[in-house]
Amino acid sequence: MSRSDKARQILENPVFKDSIDKLKKLYSTSLFNTGVNENETREKLWLAYHIVQKVEQNIQEILDTGKLARKQLEDYRNEIKNQKF
Repeated sequence: MSRSDKARQILENPVFKDSIDKLKKLYSTSLFNTGVNENETREKLWLAYHIVQKVEQNIQEILDTGKLARKQLEDYRNEIKNQKF
C-alpha cells in the first residue's frame, strides 16, 4: 500500500475526521471565549488550532503528491506504449 493510499485512509477515517473537527471546534471556541487580558492563553490556543490544521494539510499533501505521481507514471507509460519505432 502506497503512502498516498495510507493518507487517503486516514483522511477518510471517521474517527480521524471526528477528532480533527472536535479539536478545531474546541480550540476556536476557547480562543473566542478568552478574556481581554488572556493574551498568552489566546496565543497557545491559536497555535494549537493551527497545528491541528497543519497535520491535516500535511496528510492531504501526501495524498495529492501520490495522485500526481500516479498520474505522471500513467502518462509516461502511455507515451512509451504509443511510441512508434
